[in-house]
Amino acid sequence: MTAAHGAGPGSVRWRMLAVISLGIIALTLNWFDVATAFPLIGAEFKVGLGSLSYLISLYIVGYGLTHIPGGMLATAIGMKKTLVLGLLVQGLAGIMSGLSHSYAELAFFRFVSGVGGSVFIAVGTAAVVVWFREKDVTLALGITGGAVFSAGAALALYGWLYVQQATSWRTSLILAGVFELLVMLATIVAFRVPEGDQSLGGTRFDRAALRATLASRDLWVYGVALFGGYGAYFTTSQLFSEYVTLHRHFGTSAGGLLSALIALAGIPGSVLGGYCADRSRNLRMFVVGPLIVVAALLALIPAVPARALWVLGIGIGFFLIFGFAAWLAVPVRVSNIEQQHIGTATGLMLTLAALGGFFIPIIFGHLVAHTGFDTGWVFLAIVSFTCALLGLAGRNPATA
Repeated sequence: MTAAHGAGPGSVRWRMLAVISLGIIALTLNWFDVATAFPLIGAEFKVGLGSLSYLISLYIVGYGLTHIPGGMLATAIGMKKTLVLGLLVQGLAGIMSGLSHSYAELAFFRFVSGVGGSVFIAVGTAAVVVWFREKDVTLALGITGGAVFSAGAALALYGWLYVQQATSWRTSLILAGVFELLVMLATIVAFRVPEGDQSLGGTRFDRAALRATLASRDLWVYGVALFGGYGAYFTTSQLFSEYVTLHRHFGTSAGGLLSALIALAGIPGSVLGGYCADRSRNLRMFVVGPLIVVAALLALIPAVPARALWVLGIGIGFFLIFGFAAWLAVPVRVSNIEQQHIGTATGLMLTLAALGGFFIPIIFGHLVAHTGFDTGWVFLAIVSFTCALLGLAGRNPATA
């Protein structure tokens, strides 16, 4: 089987997976590093948890709004140029975040960072599909969309805490931005698309095919199914440390470690989930089932003793990412989208999920401010469970 058909020489496609993985580490580092600095940012700019939660949501606004345009841009100018552009925008935004002199400036550059991350992740996911479409696609998506994403988030939430302590919160954000620009240069040198498909280097829009992509029923169903769990995951991973340190009497280091473990738990979860989903025709089970488990774990947070929070946090990280690889495979395994439109299809699903990533942290922050954390965790559980049930309307590969 040739490289043009996505399952070419193993060394080539796995090298391309490594390039995309490096970009995802840079993306997640510049996404989550700001959460490590929340206490210092709040003290310097004199803002509370509600305003800090907006920094999560504003990133998601930029991240959610530009998934589809990023996929369309890749169709027009080519996959490689679009990947490089996404890394450039987010890297510069990370540097400017560290140079911000007010909360408003920081909020703006968090939005811009989300735009760059959005363009990269939608097209990066499409690049993985293009190289692995004929073999191991769900496993490959599990590695990049789950394991590597989780590793980058853990690096930002825990490892970057030590960078911040050794320098300052501003310098730590600047260094993350510089790292992403270096990754951009590596992508320019090392990334390429499979030979034999000229459309991946840029092509004219086929409006009928684009309309068919955006109208695919299963993309909408599965996108909405992750709305609750997606928002709950990012809320938990970035604010759980605040909860355990303020209300469960964890030390700052222990709180940071717990947040990191939530992210790290996604590494085995994503690889195992991708491997199993690749060998099953019941893709829906691998999407909906883990989301229901996540909802149950969220509901237990207010009721369990402090020591059990380690188990719940790790479980949430494991099961959410366990199903994410199967979710990312919907455009190719269920909807059978043409590969030049994979980025747009993935972008549509990520946009629907990102709406949850925007609204849910804001609602959570306001609930916590007015009624306490316990109400916030119950809210996350309810919305995750409700949206997961909607995913039962999605089809499996055998019936699509």
